[in-house]
Amino acid sequence: MSSLPAYANNQQSFPAMYERWLVGPLFRPWAGILLDRLRPAPGERMLDIACGTGIVARLAHERVGSDTVVGVDVSPGMLEVAR
Repeated sequence: MSSLPAYANNQQSFPAMYERWLVGPLFRPWAGILLDRLRPAPGERMLDIACGTGIVARLAHERVGSDTVVGVDVSPGMLEVAR
């Protein structure tokens, strides 16, 4: 017997639903505002703690380049989506 509500059975994983329903409409705009205020420069290193599905880290990566942004989270499922 599943502990999920009936509407959630046979649906995507929670991290995938989180990314689809919360990150796009709610968190992505705020992540952009945060990075606009921080103004990271290309090549700067950044650490996103409790990154969830990684929206801040992903947007920061676009701004500062590869191998300079690291996201960490306690949830393997969230990190899988972040990758």
